[in-house]
Amino acid sequence: MKTNIFILMSLSLLLLTGTPLLPDYLYTVDGQVYEGKMVAFKYNVIFFNVYKFEKFYRLMRFPLFQVWKMEFNTPQAGGLPAPFDIESSYDKFRQGKRKKTVVLEGNAKWLDTGIDVRTGQEVLFSVSGSIHIDENTQVFQNGELNLNIDNRKPMPNHPTGAVIATLKGKSETFYVGDDKAPFYMSANGRLLVGINDFSLEDNTGKFQVTIYY
Repeated sequence: MKTNIFILMSLSLLLLTGTPLLPDYLYTVDGQVYEGKMVAFKYNVIFFNVYKFEKFYRLMRFPLFQVWKMEFNTPQAGGLPAPFDIESSYDKFRQGKRKKTVVLEGNAKWLDTGIDVRTGQEVLFSVSGSIHIDENTQVFQNGELNLNIDNRKPMPNHPTGAVIATLKGKSETFYVGDDKAPFYMSANGRLLVGINDFSLEDNTGKFQVTIYY
């Protein structure tokens, strides 16, 4: 499997939504091509804003082993947006949405948010707080800094202790962490949030998870 060197050169890219840009192209190992903009690279996952008809369509996540190569185009005049502009763009996504905050205890496998979502619905998260995954290790919503791959975790290739989510009775689980961009629901169902850990009994602390839906 080939991994284009451009992927490794782009680890520091930040959110580009709302900036006048030429599209990038992401090629998967199964022959699919996606047009859009790379958002970030973390925990061996590429976060990519997919365009449709030259406009933002959805945020997709590609594990690195699924990516063959990427082609990057140079941003047009204007530069990258400032953090304030990025946060303002999130506020636009949140406008008009219902809002609910739940408390996710560090030892909870899954917490029922009480929110029913539908296919294609746009859902956003904002997480604060911290937990201890053992008596010596405190983590925030992104989870443990040193990635420990373990098939016993709900998401084996993602950090231990990170905030994750799923739909009740569905197999797909997605990483939330500090990602404030929209998630597009793949099915109808009850939204659950949880901790990416297999050994929860020694966890302490809690996260406050605010959901815009």
